Amino acid sequence: MFEKVLVPVDLSEEEFCEKTLKLALREVSEYGAELHLLAVVPGYGNALVASYFSEEEHDKAVKKVAKQLKKFAAKNLPEDITPVLKVSEGSAAESITRYIKRQKIDLVLMRAHHRSKLDEFLLGSVSSRVAERAKCSVMLLKD
Repeated sequence: MFEKVLVPVDLSEEEFCEKTLKLALREVSEYGAELHLLAVVPGYGNALVASYFSEEEHDKAVKKVAKQLKKFAAKNLPEDITPVLKVSEGSAAESITRYIKRQKIDLVLMRAHHRSKLDEFLLGSVSSRVAERAKCSVMLLKD
């Protein structure tokens, strides 16, 4: 049914992605879809990041996240599934929607964080922005 399935992964809350990953695996196993796992880190161009970290420290952090993503995949996926792993830098919503477009993703599966109404108003929701901007199907899982 879908050829490419994307699961954005928040490595600071791995358990938050488990249900989403299980659903994605069903799509991958039953229909032979290609699985993509994407982790996003704030880019060095972000003024806050640049003020606290040198470019070298930031590069090390990105490499560390890539290793964590690889470990996450090894721990949570069957051995016969080889996902496409990617670490992107920048705003989470923008990075995810850019990845969707570039990789021609058919389906995005992601969890919706539960935030207070004030946080939602001030910060917005990554999942709602992705659902609004993506040109493919987006499934948001809630508890």
